[in-house]
Amino acid sequence: MSFIRKKVSAYPWPVEVRKPSEEVIGEFEIHKFTIRFKRLAKKELSEFQGKEDYEALKTIITGWSDIKDEEEKDIPFSQKNLKDFSEDVDFVQGVVSAFQKFYAMADEKN
Repeated sequence: MSFIRKKVSAYPWPVEVRKPSEEVIGEFEIHKFTIRFKRLAKKELSEFQGKEDYEALKTIITGWSDIKDEEEKDIPFSQKNLKDFSEDVDFVQGVVSAFQKFYAMADEKN
């Protein structure tokens, strides 16, 4: 397959968020969804490390799917919703962990 260099590339990637269970004491529930991660240039990747949560998420996320509210309605991707989610420690941790895997696996295959 030929290498095609795109100016902006974004790819769907699975994310798992662990949240404390409301029903089982001392256990976690795993919630799964898909994030569309932007592939960063080298400079952007090194600058990513020092950013605040919202700015970091805004840099790497271009969309999502399978994120729902308590009534099982889809929560659309928007900057306002992303800002709200940036305050959720479990969400941020799950997304950053998935983003690290997104880059680590690419490095392993090279």
